[in-house]
Amino acid sequence: MGRNSRSHPRLGGNIGTASLLCAMVVLFLFVCQACCSTPRPLKLETLNKGLEDTSDPFVYDGPGSIVLHMTSDPAMPTGEGVVTAEPFVSDILGQPRPLAVYTPPGYDPEGEQPYPVMYALHGFGGRYTMWLPLIGPLEDEFEAGVVPEAVVVMVDFSLSGTGQDDPNTYYDDRGGSFYINTNQGRFEDHFFDELVPFVTERYNVRTDPEGVVLMGASMGGYGTLWYGINYPDFSHILMPIFPPADLRYSIEGDRMLDYDPERYEMVTTDDPNRIVNASVLWGCFGVTEDFIYYAVFDSDREPGEVWTEDLPVWQRFKEFNPVEILAETQPDLSGQRYFIIAGSEDDFNLDAHIPIVVPLLEAAGATVSPPEGERISPGGRHNAEFVQDRKDEIFQWLGDELRKGE
Repeated sequence: MGRNSRSHPRLGGNIGTASLLCAMVVLFLFVCQACCSTPRPLKLETLNKGLEDTSDPFVYDGPGSIVLHMTSDPAMPTGEGVVTAEPFVSDILGQPRPLAVYTPPGYDPEGEQPYPVMYALHGFGGRYTMWLPLIGPLEDEFEAGVVPEAVVVMVDFSLSGTGQDDPNTYYDDRGGSFYINTNQGRFEDHFFDELVPFVTERYNVRTDPEGVVLMGASMGGYGTLWYGINYPDFSHILMPIFPPADLRYSIEGDRMLDYDPERYEMVTTDDPNRIVNASVLWGCFGVTEDFIYYAVFDSDREPGEVWTEDLPVWQRFKEFNPVEILAETQPDLSGQRYFIIAGSEDDFNLDAHIPIVVPLLEAAGATVSPPEGERISPGGRHNAEFVQDRKDEIFQWLGDELRKGE
């Protein structure tokens, strides 16, 4: 009896605790549901702290070489296959810039046949390190004969290019330049007037558009599109992966809704708190335009080297919007081949941009792969896993296109 009498209060206490926990869960879910209907912006400093961690350097011991044109960097890869070379200094940006160049096994710097070259553009919040994990799988494709051996140029178009970030700053120093000329720096000029000549003078690579690949994910996908549209003779083999192809995309003002041609309209007002990614905590919180775009597209707040007039951000979007440039200028993209993919659950809703940009590319004379029904992967997110899941298809397409120009 005594043992049983002591167990009852304890049992009752467990029931009370379970009920309390259940009530708390129900309340939490209720709050989440309320939040999800209207995601709340996350603070900039909170987002800054969540960007790419460069404290664990990549290790490469493969048969090729990764040549680092830099003196020091917290993200510098290590390993037997890593070598250092002369730093890459930009006069346009006024500082040394990190640059990593992969050369395949048996690379011949004096060979009669120059190598295809891939310019790999990283995404927002990333750096040149983003593409380092690509090297191992790519070497497997070289060995299997799926992709011809190529040189891979991994650029760093973060805003600072130092790998250092103060989370207390208003904008993350590594956020991303979008590869264009703004008051944050003439990054577009830097690419074509400095980086490409630096590579072609020091490496045995092709310069014809059939031997040059432009590839990028997210912000790098935007850069791939922008450069492809505005410099159509630079590369004919372009791979924008989940690119922000329509900077002014919205469905009646909401960037996160599925594409609906009947309700589609471009934004014509500025709203730094407009949500562009509502995937945080089941949609309760979101990444805002302020965090992703304003450091670059609002860099005309003060007169600078590129922009002297302070215009609304949405007007700057208009100037650099791939879909609008395609529609209004009608460039001749004959000969270009694009491989454009995204996931149906893309965190930034960039899959909704694909049915808008693809017809415009095709109208300009470009060929777009894969077929329409295969461009959007069911369940795919905005992450490295998405690329990993489709890498076999990516490499097969890449190899096929490079062989056309041999």
